Order: sequence, then C-alpha cells, then structure tokens
Amino acid sequence: MNKFERLKTMNPQEAQAFIAKIVGEDSARKFFVEEPKTIMAAEAEVGSFIKYAGIEWVVLNRTASKVMVLAKHRLFNRAFDTDESNNWANSSLRKELNNFNEQGFQRGFEHTENINKKDLVEFERDLTTDDGITDYGKCKDYISLISCEEYRKFRKFIPNADDWWWTLTGDSLIYSCSVRGVGSGGTLGYGNACNGNGGVRPLCVLKSDTEVELCEKM
Repeated sequence: MNKFERLKTMNPQEAQAFIAKIVGEDSARKFFVEEPKTIMAAEAEVGSFIKYAGIEWVVLNRTASKVMVLAKHRLFNRAFDTDESNNWANSSLRKELNNFNEQGFQRGFEHTENINKKDLVEFERDLTTDDGITDYGKCKDYISLISCEEYRKFRKFIPNADDWWWTLTGDSLIYSCSVRGVGSGGTLGYGNACNGNGGVRPLCVLKSDTEVELCEKM
C-alpha cells in the first residue's frame, strides 16, 4: 500500500498527523484549511460580509448590476478636511480616496491599495447637511463615505466600530467646520473636520460581476 492509499483509509486527524511526519506540521496544516468561498458580488446577500481587495465589507444593498458595501472596520484615521470645511465635495479626504494610479489602483493608503477602479461603479452622493440644507448639492465618487441618511437606512446591517468614524454629512452651514460622525456605540455625533483622529470606513459600489470571498457572519 502506498502513502496515498493509506491516506484514504484515515480520518482527517489521522491524515494530518501522517502528512505532518512527511512535510512538517505547518505545511500539513495548509492541506486542511478550508478554502474561502469565492462568489460574484451580486450573489452576496444583503447584511452578509464579503472580502474584496483584502478588506472585509458588509453588503448594504444590491441590484442586478451593482452592490453597495461599507468597510466592516475603521481602516485608518484621517482628517475629513485639512482646511476645516465640512463640504465633502471639496474635502482633502475625498480627494485622497478617489486618487488612483495609472493601473487603476487606489493610491495613498496602505489598507486600500488593492481597490481597483475597474471593479467600482461611480455613484452619486447627496451632500445635504444634517439640518436639511441642500446648498452643497451633489457629487460623484468611486470611493466615498456613508451619509447620515444612508447610515439610518442601513443601520441594522452595520456593525459598531472600535472608535468613532466619519460620515460625509456636514452638520450645518452655520457650523461649517463640523461634520457628523458615528461613535463606537453606533450613535451619531459630530467632530471638527480637521480632527485627524476621525476613523475612515470607505463606502463603495462594486460591479455585480466583481469576484469576492464570502466571509463568516459574526
């Protein structure tokens, strides 16, 4: 009986121990690690977690052609705008997030460098302030932040973060340096736009045929 035939007679624990004697424990362990399930983005259920570009995302909404996803965690800290404006259209963070290199990959942030523009759908952002003023109008992003209105709409799907993080919604025009944010407990608050401790949870819209990994729901 050769080694392959012997393996077929063993249970998983016995097989792993047997292979470890031949190739070592670390290598043997790789044979028994469950491979991630790869699916198209459009197959992911709303509220499920997926991995794309090395980042875990929660699926907020989907149609036949696109899927809206929010980063499951705060990826890094950054000022909303270094000039202290709460208008997302002009913010320094928006410019950084939507800066792509010649190959179409997001440039500037270690955690987002594998996001590829070809996988994304440009989508409209409503910049209505939290007190209802529409003077900031609208803009379009490939990588964005969630608005307060969207946060309320999709709140039941969004896990809390380990610290506070930005929305794209300005507090008001009167307090033009104040931006709405979300606390670690999920409640809405506000912060000064130039505060570099604000957490960033990117919001993207993936093309439906983008290949992603399905993650375990926690």
